[in-house]
Amino acid sequence: MPPVPPLKTVIVEDNPVLLDLLTGMLASIPGVDLVGHADSEPAAIALLREARPQLAIVDLELRAGTGLKVLGALQDASADFGAPRAVVFSNHAHPAVKSRCLDLGAAAFFDKSFQMEELLEFVQQAAESRPG
Repeated sequence: MPPVPPLKTVIVEDNPVLLDLLTGMLASIPGVDLVGHADSEPAAIALLREARPQLAIVDLELRAGTGLKVLGALQDASADFGAPRAVVFSNHAHPAVKSRCLDLGAAAFFDKSFQMEELLEFVQQAAESRPG
């Protein structure tokens, strides 16, 4: 049986400390291949188009632009990006914001202040459930 290909993942995050933390934690999950990161909306859209990941972890507040616009771009032209699943990892966990993210196609929303473990579990499950 051929090996399961790794889960190509990108991180859209402008906080360097959190980016380093996430990068290290994702590296410890078997089957996850971190293929890039971006800290702004334009850089994220370019990266997503080029890398065509299966999973994008998106913060809402970026150095330039917003994660909501990144989600909108993914929803509007999913095939241009390889149809990745997007999850939001943000401090802006107001119910209206969560609802908007889900409306824009986010598979899940995780609050940075207390849901890091849940995010990592989501990524691990996504990596384990990939077809071989």
